[in-house]
Amino acid sequence: MKNNFVIRARELVSLGDKFIKKFGSDKFHFEAARLLEESQMHELFNFRNLVETSFSKSFNHHQKYKNLEFSDLPLTIARGNDCFIDVYFWRRRPTVIHNHHFNGAFQCLEGLNIDSEFKFKTIKKLTKHHSLGELQLKRTVILKKGDIERINFLDKFIHQNHHQADLTVNLCFRTLDAPQKNLSNYLFSGLKFEKVQGPIERAQRIFAFARIDDFDHRKLNITLIDAINFLIIFHGSSVSHTRFLKLKKFLEAKVKSETGIKVTELLEKHDRELERIESDYE
Repeated sequence: MKNNFVIRARELVSLGDKFIKKFGSDKFHFEAARLLEESQMHELFNFRNLVETSFSKSFNHHQKYKNLEFSDLPLTIARGNDCFIDVYFWRRRPTVIHNHHFNGAFQCLEGLNIDSEFKFKTIKKLTKHHSLGELQLKRTVILKKGDIERINFLDKFIHQNHHQADLTVNLCFRTLDAPQKNLSNYLFSGLKFEKVQGPIERAQRIFAFARIDDFDHRKLNITLIDAINFLIIFHGSSVSHTRFLKLKKFLEAKVKSETGIKVTELLEKHDRELERIESDYE
């Protein structure tokens, strides 16, 4: 069965490649929004047809994200040399507050997005991957079926997308990840942290060792980056083993002595604000 939605997506990435080759990617968020507006992809979207197409021989099964890595289901439906198109399926919940290491635009295909855009002013640099600052709300827009939002690069577009329907489906038309650039997450309490894979894996390794057996964590080369990442990643963990609690207390003290901040307090402050926002979903 011919799927006009996927066919049109392939045409769009071809046009996107031509634009990027001629003009570069810096202004691609304008072009992506223009092409989506022109194409009316929301009118072509059909869930059942997409499911069938995604298992056809002609479908490119090279995916950007693993299952459940981003959204309840991420699906790459068209891929070019310098850009691609994903479809994301979301149940009712908010994303984290984040920026993007690419340019593009997203369009609501079904459901409802309440998109909050922020600006961030750095007050204190904690490490090369962590900062403390002021997070301020710039605007909030309601995005319904067919509506489009541009995605500018890094801190030029910081947002949190609140999916407030039982199912929201968004299309994302975007460039490839910029080399040597990392996306960042932000807390309502003012903590910003880059999502850098190597340091994140170090923090996860410390946690894994702590679950296996005893060791002297004071003998490890644990950096300030390791300590902050550990406290962020495993905040709210249900692990109550003595080894874990002792390690956590040690890392909290390390961060406090070197920066003067209490990471756990910042995380708890963020949680309270997020709970308040999520209560409006009921």
